[in-house]
Amino acid sequence: MSIVTLTTDLGYRDPYLAIVKAKLFSQLPDIKIIDLSCDIKDNNISDAAFILKNALPYFPENTIHLMAVKFIIDNGNTTKQNNIDNTRYLISKYKGQYIICPDNGLFSLIDSNFNEPVYQLYYDGNTRHHFFLKDIFVDAAIHISKTKNADEISMPATEYYKAFQFESFVSGNILRGKGIYVDDFGNIITNITEQQFNEVVGKRNFSITLPGARISKIVSTYDEVKQGQPLVLFNSFGNLEVAVNGKSALNMLCPRDIGSKFDFNLLIEFYD
Repeated sequence: MSIVTLTTDLGYRDPYLAIVKAKLFSQLPDIKIIDLSCDIKDNNISDAAFILKNALPYFPENTIHLMAVKFIIDNGNTTKQNNIDNTRYLISKYKGQYIICPDNGLFSLIDSNFNEPVYQLYYDGNTRHHFFLKDIFVDAAIHISKTKNADEISMPATEYYKAFQFESFVSGNILRGKGIYVDDFGNIITNITEQQFNEVVGKRNFSITLPGARISKIVSTYDEVKQGQPLVLFNSFGNLEVAVNGKSALNMLCPRDIGSKFDFNLLIEFYD
């Protein structure tokens, strides 16, 4: 029995997602389909990568992950930057699981040291780009589910686009990080990991300055502070998370003058 996960921006209002699942079921009646996240906003590859990266460890070997979010390319720009090619679709096996995606930088976003072989999927006809999840990815998933082999449907990719997240770093006595994901509760998840925090800060005193608050303690649960109060904790992914008990940290702590683009910087000052 095969497991296929879907990470898309299709949403649930239109019939597109149901059509994708119907095609999978028509060829693989016993398949298990899991919506990993089907409401990715604004072609946010970073969000999709964060979701898939943190879900991967929980799936069994040979799970097939279909990640169908494309990188937006400005066709008015006459210079083709970064070798991005939205007509190229890729497949790789990472930690025993198959990942199928557009050429959107996903592999290096999941793992900055990604070095697994990457292959480019064969397909016929340019019309398949319009609904590539149904017409290209589903066909590939069906083939892999039946054969456990991608050789007949792909060829080695000589190049593909690589994207990288901003990495936290230490400058003097300050550990600098960024918000990399906001969940539906408005919690801001940063790129500072518990391991890095312990290595850099350890048992030394520290302070985190947030709008209207200064925090010098990492809590274990949201309930350790009063409702409406900000807090920081290490979440189940091992990342430092900024939250507000019972409220949205995004709405309460992020300034409104930065436009629609999310940009949250976190500074941890540590001292003896």
